[in-house]
Amino acid sequence: MLRNIRIKSASSIVTMIVLFVAVLGFSLFRTIDAANTVDTERTRTAVAAAVQAQVKQIIVMVDDNALWDAAATAVYTRMSDTEFFWSSWGYSSAEGKYFDTVLVLDHEGRPLLGYHHGRATRFDPIARYGEPFRILLERADRQRQAVGGLAGSADGPVLIGIANIVPTNGALDKLVPKSGPYWLVFTKPFDQGAADQIGRSLLLEDMKLSSKSSGKASIAVRDTAAKPVADLSWTPARPGTTALERVLPWVAIASLLHILAGLFFGRQALRSVSKLADEAMVDSLSNLPNRRAVRRELDRRLKRGERLALALIDLDGFKGINDNYGHHVGDRLIKSIAMLLQELVGKNGMIARLGGDEFAILVPGASAVNELQDISRAMLDKLSRPFRIDERTVLVGASIGLASVSLRDLDSSELMRRADVAMYSAKQAGKMRLAWYDEMLDQKQAIARTIEAELRLAIDAEDFELVYQPLVDIHERKIVAVEALLRWSSPTRGTVNPSEFIPVAEETGLIDAMGMIVLRKACRDALDWGDVRLAINVSAAQLRNPEFASALSHALAETGFPADRLELEINESYLVYDPDAAGRVLREIRSLGVGVSLDDYGTGHASIGFLRQFSFSKVKLDRSLVTEAGLSEEARTVIHANIAVARALNVAVAAEGVETADQADLMRVAGCDQLQGWFFSKPVAGREIAIRVLKDHPEHPSSRLRAV
Repeated sequence: MLRNIRIKSASSIVTMIVLFVAVLGFSLFRTIDAANTVDTERTRTAVAAAVQAQVKQIIVMVDDNALWDAAATAVYTRMSDTEFFWSSWGYSSAEGKYFDTVLVLDHEGRPLLGYHHGRATRFDPIARYGEPFRILLERADRQRQAVGGLAGSADGPVLIGIANIVPTNGALDKLVPKSGPYWLVFTKPFDQGAADQIGRSLLLEDMKLSSKSSGKASIAVRDTAAKPVADLSWTPARPGTTALERVLPWVAIASLLHILAGLFFGRQALRSVSKLADEAMVDSLSNLPNRRAVRRELDRRLKRGERLALALIDLDGFKGINDNYGHHVGDRLIKSIAMLLQELVGKNGMIARLGGDEFAILVPGASAVNELQDISRAMLDKLSRPFRIDERTVLVGASIGLASVSLRDLDSSELMRRADVAMYSAKQAGKMRLAWYDEMLDQKQAIARTIEAELRLAIDAEDFELVYQPLVDIHERKIVAVEALLRWSSPTRGTVNPSEFIPVAEETGLIDAMGMIVLRKACRDALDWGDVRLAINVSAAQLRNPEFASALSHALAETGFPADRLELEINESYLVYDPDAAGRVLREIRSLGVGVSLDDYGTGHASIGFLRQFSFSKVKLDRSLVTEAGLSEEARTVIHANIAVARALNVAVAAEGVETADQADLMRVAGCDQLQGWFFSKPVAGREIAIRVLKDHPEHPSSRLRAV
């Protein structure tokens, strides 16, 4: 596109010269008049090209933001994720450098969300901008590509860019509604500031934007319906008049100067177009190249057959920092990460911010693979230490996916897809890791997508099975609690281990619906098991849902299950990750009367202060400690120390993974209150638990237990 504009501008300059020479042959007067006319027309062409360059800029900007996996995922699955939309679009609308208004429309053109000058808004763009907007929308729908143009409004002309919100990753195409993709709309005022920019770039004096034509040196600014919405006027240079004031011997010199001036102005116009295009390639927050710039650089180098290595970086924990400390801290952190990457990469490669909390590093050359791996490891090492933002200390991690190419067998989209697949593999492996792409990752991703699709069907049908493993009293060996364990059988893969399908559910957001199904089913099963408590594992992904406590309360009310018999088991990694947020969530849960126990106790960061801060009703010793207790005096010492900490705070202690009588005796001597493991019972169906509860507690049988 930029090349076409240059060709057109050069053609205009050539036309000017030819016309000038032809008129000079008729008469001096006509030469003078023609010189003025040609100069004005040339300037009109340059001004028109500059206007179109601003239209092109907003088209490039909206296309870059719409052709984005993260945007497609957020729009089609997480419309409530205001943090993503603010960091990606709301912030930039407040700055107003590239656009001041952003809208997301459904396929029918109805507004779903938007920002204007950084404030949330929602309005009907057709009602505001009229027929020109409708024409643009129809053109974008017909051409299936980003479009742009001008429209009038009550506040004056505006530049408009429209594009379909679609993912670049084919695996995400299923997110797009069958009725058609949504629209992303950017608008920016075409005001006197825009006119001044055109005037400066073309060296034109007194460039004015007005509602009516104000002279010969002007052009009409037309909307997409070809109707004039404004007029751009300027003071013409009038080189012919200048030549008239000179004596005839100087006419030739004046003519030559005119031609040189035309060439100069044309070059300035081309530079202006190039500058506007370059600005559309820069992320406004970090001042790094953006996603489109990376793709352009990849395409350029791949065409030359260069060896390349690409890293995609996703920050772990950035959303929590934004939520807890505010956008200003998040923005400062993004800038700090950008500076860190520039320090690590130096002049060896290209750094870009892809949007939100995603970055990219591109390294060319024969040693690109080794260089990029060293850079990635150095970044993980740097991120292991906290950042100081104002008066706050924040800790953020990263998952890094790497991919390389040495032959002309890949395009930019495929290389970015591979790095993206590797990045998600690193994230699933535990975060703060890097992973190189290999073909097995594609197979794993395909399996994960199959599991996702089948999980959705299972959630719709509530097709899950629960088994229960009892916890017994240390002295009487009677059941005092049961832990609900989830089981699921895939239609194509048979029984699937929870370690395979739970991460998929967490990654795709299905864990919320699945977790509530498990909670309701377990509560119904355990409702008539006397005073036996019910323990259910809850993942960190569920607890990060701000509506979790409300959903929990609703489930208890729906099933009639007593809140004081329910105990939620959580992992301490969730607490360490963001203690402040975790504390708020646990207080909401306890306010319902529900107990909270700490799972896998003794293997991580838990301390006296930690246990006191979160007021657990129970801690469960990790099965690895129980296994090692019979083999190592050191392990037994660790167990005694951990139990002593819990005892000091009046917190009950349970041991899981008890498989032998010796282990049971060791845990009893150590001071445990409850035991769980195959020595007492394997996980069994609810019917068998009911029979055992009746046997252990005949004094409080329910009607249902009698029926059994």
